[in-house]
Amino acid sequence: MNAIIVFILRLLLILLSYAFLGWILYSILGDLKKGSLRKSADSIPPITLKAVIGDEKLTKRFRQSEIIIGRDPSVDFSIGNETISLRHCKIRYHQKQWWVEDLKSTNGTYLNNDPVTIETILANADQLRLGKIDITIYINQNVELE
Repeated sequence: MNAIIVFILRLLLILLSYAFLGWILYSILGDLKKGSLRKSADSIPPITLKAVIGDEKLTKRFRQSEIIIGRDPSVDFSIGNETISLRHCKIRYHQKQWWVEDLKSTNGTYLNNDPVTIETILANADQLRLGKIDITIYINQNVELE
């Protein structure tokens, strides 16, 4: 009888130990998520993309950390032009700077007339050329949305 009670007590101790460790991990992950979400949303500077397509001007401001540009209507900055790939390039914010990366597009991505072959840092008033479309980048600027 004593052996059964000792076994049950040991089993109960093991279960309580695992429950305690699980609670600690759950609390730590919850704190990390809350802190990182609040920090990233507040620290991302706004970026505005301004494209001229024929007579039409397309301007959009973003505060998210990643922006996909392409012809696909589901991307963040959709441009209906046949010279642009469905998912042409990606702009993302990390290391306290905005970066551009070509997503293996057919016609390439050009930053200030230089081809983007690796992820490259963006500056205010930089010019992106995707296919036959020029996009001006405004970082931390109040640009009138049209």
